[in-house]
Amino acid sequence: MGAVAVGAAAGAAGLATASLDLGATIVRRLPFQSTVVAAVALLAIVALPMAWGAVESWLGRRRANVLAVVAGALLVGWIVVELAVIRAFSWLQPMFLFAGAAIAFAGYRGWHLRWGPTDN
Repeated sequence: MGAVAVGAAAGAAGLATASLDLGATIVRRLPFQSTVVAAVALLAIVALPMAWGAVESWLGRRRANVLAVVAGALLVGWIVVELAVIRAFSWLQPMFLFAGAAIAFAGYRGWHLRWGPTDN
């Protein structure tokens, strides 16, 4: 989760500073045609939940597994929406789609194996 959070934050920084060039066609497809809006969304939807989940996991807190499920699902959703919005393919998309699914599944398994679904 930490590596995904760092990668998403780096991607957001690249988008916000325009050092990550998406090309004019893709930028026109972004909401408000703004890479800054895309950067803020990437931070809010992917980087922050992943970072929060990583910290909670490192601290051994019970909510870490639930956060992993949520953060993984948000990453999967991000990739699906990204593909629909920008209509362009990158090798990073299937890699992060798999990573999001794996994180969500690991959180689900950890939650059920360690705490049980009925444990408050």
